[in-house]
Amino acid sequence: MSNENGNWCLIESDPGVFTELIHNMGVRDVQVEELYSLDSDTLRSMEPVFGLIFLFKWQGAASQSGAKQNAGQVVDNNDVFFAQQIIQNACATQAILSILLNRESEIELGETLTNFRSFASDLPPDMRGLALTNCDQIREVHNSFVRPESFLTDPDEPKRPAGEDDDLYHFISYVPVNGRLYELDGLRRGPVDHGKSADWLERVGEVIQQRMGEYKEGEIRFNLMAVIGDRRKKLTEQISGVDRDISVLMAELEKLRLEDSKDLGDVESRIAGLNSERAELEHLVDLENGKFARYQFDNALRKLNFIPFVYQLARAMAEKGVLEPAVDKAKEKARNQPRRQQRPAM
Repeated sequence: MSNENGNWCLIESDPGVFTELIHNMGVRDVQVEELYSLDSDTLRSMEPVFGLIFLFKWQGAASQSGAKQNAGQVVDNNDVFFAQQIIQNACATQAILSILLNRESEIELGETLTNFRSFASDLPPDMRGLALTNCDQIREVHNSFVRPESFLTDPDEPKRPAGEDDDLYHFISYVPVNGRLYELDGLRRGPVDHGKSADWLERVGEVIQQRMGEYKEGEIRFNLMAVIGDRRKKLTEQISGVDRDISVLMAELEKLRLEDSKDLGDVESRIAGLNSERAELEHLVDLENGKFARYQFDNALRKLNFIPFVYQLARAMAEKGVLEPAVDKAKEKARNQPRRQQRPAM
């Protein structure tokens, strides 16, 4: 048993963080996308969709009442891989794993998660949670996204427990298993069954909308992300399909030229259309590659502590007598800028 099993850091709710976390666990061809709409057409455009991750403000016992109001009930179902949350700060990773480990037939899990699922499958939910707590490989990947402390603190000093005035947030996941929609919340004793659904993407939108409706009017501190297949793989497969169609038409075109057929123009037009489609698909691949490059860059910045740099810069500016004028100039610029309404922090 690891002696660091309780040390799980808070990680940011961000698709780039979650995508790299999943990849670093050894999973392939999976990414996470932020959602701004719950309509089923939007979700279907992102298929394959393996599951949804929902972040919401925790309201104590009231946060667990939603399942009853949404006609769901806690069940014992061995077909659903469910683990109780034993440790703090692990709910983000646990929500991700709840999706990956329940779609193992469609996802290449890699060695770490395959071994973990094999080991924990026959355990009860609380022991699965304990097994996750003590899985060094998963914890190390999770903690690789820890933000550096801006200031030195005493590691032996106990942290202040959260009070009633603190905003606490919690991650849960929604995933289809054997034609039924389940809500997987590690703080419950088991999965919440939201019933049989021929179209789980339609049903999950209804469930989440109802849950959001339980909060006060104007509450916007929610975050929703989809765990989907790597779009680059899907787009590359589509490009290969277009290339095959173009090859067939090119052969047909050559034959029509030999026959001096009147259908030449029609075939040439179809080839031109396919070439345009191919160019658009290649553009989309470039956009995805650019997004993954930004994810990598942003994640690298998240792990850096800029306080020493800022301190040394300010000290050097003060020694040269340019710090105070720069501060005054910045204050004047801030006063002249129009005020913008700030969104609540997540």
